[in-house]
Amino acid sequence: MAQANPLHTRLCEAYGVEYPIVAFAHTKDVIAAVSRAGGIGVLGAAGLDPEEIRSAIHWIRERVGDRPFGVDLLLPASFVEGNAEDLEAQIPDGHRVFVQRLKSEGNIPDPKPLDKPPTSGIGPDMLRRARAQLDVIFEERVPIFASALGSPAFLIERAREAGAPKLWGLIGLPRQARREIEAGVDVVIAAGSDAGGHSGSIGTFSLVPEVMRLARGTNTLVLAAGGVTTGAHVAAALALGADGVWCGTIWQATNESETEPFQREQLLRSNSEDAVQSRASTGKPVRMIRSKWSEAWKQPSAPEPLPMPLQGMLVADIQRAIKDHRVEDWQGVPSGQGVGAITTVKHASQVVLDMAEEALGTLERLRVEPVEA
Repeated sequence: MAQANPLHTRLCEAYGVEYPIVAFAHTKDVIAAVSRAGGIGVLGAAGLDPEEIRSAIHWIRERVGDRPFGVDLLLPASFVEGNAEDLEAQIPDGHRVFVQRLKSEGNIPDPKPLDKPPTSGIGPDMLRRARAQLDVIFEERVPIFASALGSPAFLIERAREAGAPKLWGLIGLPRQARREIEAGVDVVIAAGSDAGGHSGSIGTFSLVPEVMRLARGTNTLVLAAGGVTTGAHVAAALALGADGVWCGTIWQATNESETEPFQREQLLRSNSEDAVQSRASTGKPVRMIRSKWSEAWKQPSAPEPLPMPLQGMLVADIQRAIKDHRVEDWQGVPSGQGVGAITTVKHASQVVLDMAEEALGTLERLRVEPVEA
């Protein structure tokens, strides 16, 4: 009798895909490649304006056809609200002085002039912009919407009435998972502190089993996230009971990614100790490769980073200047602690196939055959 395919999980069954591998990336070419290869690509679109999102959706759909894909936005539950003038007044002078000192000591030039006001970033209009972005996702009937910050549960009735999208929520705490599961969110992504980008404080191997217990007996699927870069990680996630994996860092080191070449090199030469958490960029913990920027905010003289969106407003100009003028040693690419497993640049489709093959091999080695009498 043929053995069941251990990689054909409930995620594969529900979404009609070959592999329980979800790729989060900011490059639409990566999303299309992963979805075509049998996984699910999810585009990080928080930095795009609504019409840019619409264009990206059309581009991806032309290349993946009926295969599933998703769009990811930021809907932070913890957020200081107010108009720009009121929020600017809440930024302490001492923080502004510190940022100016960093700019001077780092010989960082002024940012280049903008042709138009920025439409992205962690600023006072972030929530208003997110609502306009969401409208596009519903209008275009994107198969999957993932909320990287904040629960998507408030969208359930609207999504059910429209017939799309499926709602996925990233969580870092069991209590967040419980609320989303009880609300009926379709997929909960248990993102351990190993994860790159915005990340919590509980390790993946501690968080995933706890979320699995909460989801048992419900219709909510669970993905494991945080440090997932190899097929062995996929096998481990399935052993914990997860329905699949969500991974991000590894896709930045693919041929299709728009990651800057020097940042790709950062990933190739870094190990797990180089991926550090800092609140210096957005006000919430972000794991990234260590840089002069992250180290500066650890100095004894550094002020405590402000809450979102105040920190993002405080550092917007200097971070734009660092990027505009390619001040490379002040830029740290977002990265999870599994970065040490990234040693070569491959096509995204090959990454999917290699992860699946390694996961199958790992599970095969662990299979215990019955002992004959």
